[in-house]
Amino acid sequence: MEQPELFSPGEKINAFTLPHLPVIVDKNPDKICFYVWGMIPFWVKDAEFAEGIRRKTFNAKAETLTEKPSFRNSFKNKHCLVITNGFYEWQTVGKEKIPYFISLRDQQAFALAGLYDSWKDPATGERHNTFTVITTRANPRMEEIHNLKKRMPVILPPENEKMWLSHELSSHVIKSIFEPFPQELMTFEKLEKRTAGTGN
Repeated sequence: MEQPELFSPGEKINAFTLPHLPVIVDKNPDKICFYVWGMIPFWVKDAEFAEGIRRKTFNAKAETLTEKPSFRNSFKNKHCLVITNGFYEWQTVGKEKIPYFISLRDQQAFALAGLYDSWKDPATGERHNTFTVITTRANPRMEEIHNLKKRMPVILPPENEKMWLSHELSSHVIKSIFEPFPQELMTFEKLEKRTAGTGN
């Protein structure tokens, strides 16, 4: 495990706090590292631009990965697993937003498909390792919960984790990986209002 002091376990994690979260990257698949949520592409020119773009790259749509400059290079070369025990989504009912904590029935921890990049601040020389979570269309139950955008993270069953890191992916395999995870293998816990994000 690399730099475990960067990780602060908690009941909930908010992406906008730019937390360090556990990831496994393709270049070092036997080690857990801690990268910051909100991806800064390697080609960003300065810290001001980096600060703006990272708050727009918490998630990456599976359908447009090859089109978006922020994600195109990482989709080709930099895959990661984002390790979590669940995530939060909000259901909109009238003016009310109802949070749900979503996890898997038979797994305490599991992996989300992610992309990462490493950016060096030209002014300070400091290197920033960051990531984004890939999302896909929602399964029927997630459509009911995340009922405005109807999206969900790409959840990787254990048999797809090494495949995602390997880059040996045909278009057919990639399409199957990006299919919505089966709702019958998930649990959906309705909560009192709280900060949304991902569990750990």
